[in-house]
Formats: sequence, C-alpha cells, structure tokens
Amino acid sequence: MKVSQSLLSIIVMIVFYACSSQEYTTAKLAIQQSDFEKASEWLPKAMAVEPDNPEIPIVMAVEIHAEKEEWIEMVALFNKAMELNPEKVIEIRGSFIPVKDAVNNYTEFYWAKEFNKGVEQFKKIQNDSDNKTQYLEVAIAHFKNAVIVKPSDANTYTTLAKCYMDIGDNKKARDAVKDAVLKDPDSFDSNFSAGQILGKIGEGTKDILPYFQKAVEIEPSNSKALRELAGVYYDIGEKEESIKIFTNAIKNEDDKIIKADLYYNLGVIHNQMKNYEESEIAFDEAVFYNDKDYEAMLGMVNSYENIAAEFVQNERFNDAYKWYRKAEKKLKSLRDLDFENENIYDQQLKVLRQKRDYAEGQIK
Repeated sequence: MKVSQSLLSIIVMIVFYACSSQEYTTAKLAIQQSDFEKASEWLPKAMAVEPDNPEIPIVMAVEIHAEKEEWIEMVALFNKAMELNPEKVIEIRGSFIPVKDAVNNYTEFYWAKEFNKGVEQFKKIQNDSDNKTQYLEVAIAHFKNAVIVKPSDANTYTTLAKCYMDIGDNKKARDAVKDAVLKDPDSFDSNFSAGQILGKIGEGTKDILPYFQKAVEIEPSNSKALRELAGVYYDIGEKEESIKIFTNAIKNEDDKIIKADLYYNLGVIHNQMKNYEESEIAFDEAVFYNDKDYEAMLGMVNSYENIAAEFVQNERFNDAYKWYRKAEKKLKSLRDLDFENENIYDQQLKVLRQKRDYAEGQIK
C-alpha cells in the first residue's frame, strides 16, 4: 500500500509539472529549494503566462508576501484567486484543496497569528505597567495587521478600539468600535462594546442608547446589557423605563453581589421618584443579597425618614414617630457595622433624633 501511494504521488507530480508553464515550474522548484528570491521573480511571470490559474496568486501570497508580512499584497492575491475560480482544486504546500478553502484557511491562520501577537502585549503590561503605552502601541500595530488580513472580523475592531481608548486616542477608538458594529451589526459583543466604549470616551447618552438597545434585543436576558440600558434611560430622565429594565435585569441575574447592586440602583430611582416604600423594599433586598452593602442600609434609613416626613406633612405624627424610630434603630445598627465612620453616623443620628422628638411632641 505504501508503494502504491508513493507511486500515485509521483504520478500526480509528473502530471502537475507537465501541465504547468515553464515559468511556474521554475518558480515551484525555487520554492522547493527555499530560494524565495528566485521564486518571487518567477511567480509574477507565471501569472502573466497563466492568468486564469488561481493557484499561482495563492502560492505567491503564502510563500512570498505572507513570509514578509506584506499583508495588503497577500490579501490582494487571495482576492484575485477567488475572483478567478473559488471552486478549483489547487496544490499548496503538498495539499490539494479548493481555492476557497485555501484562502479561508490561510486567512484564519495569519489573522490568528497577528491577533495573538497583539494579545501577548497585554500580558506584558501586567508585569511591566510602566511601559504600558509602548506595549499598547505594539499591540495596535498587530491588531491593525489582523484587520488587514481579515477585515470582516468585528472582534478585532473592538479590541483595537479598547487599545486606542487606553492610550487616549478617543477619535480612533470611536471610529474602530463603530466599524465593529458596521462589520457585524447583529453581534451582541460589538453593540455592547460600542455602548461601553462610547460612554467612556464621553459620547452623549442618546448616542449610546441605540447600541445597548440592540444588545438587549439580541440577548434579552443578559443582565449586563440590561443594567447598562437601564442606566442610560436613567441618565436621560426616563426613570419609569429604567425601573422596568432594572427589574428585568434582576430576574436574569444569578450573581448575588451584582443582584444586590441592581436592587440598590432600583432603590435609588424609586427614592428620586418619591416612591419611598418601593425604595425601602429595594434597599432591603440589596442588603439581603449583600449584608455588607452599607450604602443600601443607608438607603433604607433615608427611605424610612422620607416616609416619616410624609406622615409629618399629613399631620399623622404617631405614624411619623414610628418610622423615625425605625430609621434610628437601623442607623445605629449601621454605625456598629461600619464603625470606622462612627462620627458621621453620630451626626446623622443627632439630626434624626431631633426629627423624632418633634414628631413625638406633636402626638396628642
């Protein structure tokens, strides 16, 4: 069997060389002998003689331009081969595959090579943060090469945008992340990253909103996207919509700490809308999921105070007194837990007790 396979390979090579032009045969022999200077001389001549042969541009792309990291020239030759005949089976580095598969395989290979080189620079930053800018600039160069090799990959643009943002080039960061969405408008990662990056570089909330809306449309149960979208609605004053989205995000979140943060944000919005009982419930839930959330505890105190103040306004002093007492008890518990800020809590307690005493004095 081994003898038969070897014989078959020899026959294939004989047929191959017999069908090739003298120019292409010379180029192939030069490649076999690792004489790439000679190959780079004869491959263009071979293309001129065999203009309809898609194998030659691919061989030149891989053996000459890719080796020199001349990515623009490589991609141009890949495109030329695809235009000639994407289905034709060709021989490249000992393998017989269709043109389209060869182009796809080598595109993926060289894209990954450049992209991974960029990622390696991030690892260096962890151990040498003083030279962060230098590493980022090298990373950007590799990611730009990856874009040239595979311009359809949205992830590369997003990564490139993050690098630009880190070195303070907001304009290029904006352009890169918008390119990511243009390349793949139905990608969750592209839209979510666009919303985040554009927000960090100072774009207006109304400009950011469509990206988070699209991200939630693509992944309706993604709590991260829901949280960001709710925050944007809050910033533009649409608090009712923000409450709906925060509530939905809470339903879809399993992480207790994140869930606590979501409840805290929900409590803040209710408090601002003067929904004090709803805010107290939300803050209480936040503390349930994170018993170290002192801000949520303080939010509960404020809710109690606001409820009491409403009773005072309606001259229901007995009810007001009860809520002031609840606020005082909760604030004292919080002071005991967050003892490093004891002085601050003592000041708040002093004011709170004055309000409580006033309500008590009005009770008949």
